[in-house]
Amino acid sequence: MKLKMALFAGCLFALATCTFAADNSDLSATATESYQIRNKKFGDLLRPENANNAEGTRIVLYPAEPWKCMTWKLHPAGESTFQVQNHFTSKTFIANTSHGETNVIQTAFAREAGERPVWRFTKLADGSYQITDMKSGAALTAVGGDGQPVRVVVAPWQDKAEQKWELEKTDPAKLTM
Repeated sequence: MKLKMALFAGCLFALATCTFAADNSDLSATATESYQIRNKKFGDLLRPENANNAEGTRIVLYPAEPWKCMTWKLHPAGESTFQVQNHFTSKTFIANTSHGETNVIQTAFAREAGERPVWRFTKLADGSYQITDMKSGAALTAVGGDGQPVRVVVAPWQDKAEQKWELEKTDPAKLTM
């Protein structure tokens, strides 16, 4: 009987501490919280390429791991807007137009809040988010696949799965690397 009660208690604890993508509440407009950002089409998470902390490193998708490089602090910057900061590199990302494409690359997280890029997180009917660069108005978009590496760009909103993002609230104390 004690064994059954212990197993039952363990199961309840596991259920209570799990984070489900479909169970996300709306983002807090007042508290900095940590999330992993998963692309709806590809199922992978945002991170700097090769977990590199160099300025200009491309932001890419990578299979999920409980790593700091795949986890982002969302600092409130206004109504549904946030400044995004990586737990591993302490940097943010911006839209950078070069060679005719608008890649999303890593850049320093400025000391002054007014100098940091701002992203609007719009909750969609399916519970995912559209993430829009406030400067350009373009949406965070995953491109590639079919044997090509998946990279992240900004592009005009087209309501496609590659432009929809799921936020998974994450406890930074449980992250590795």
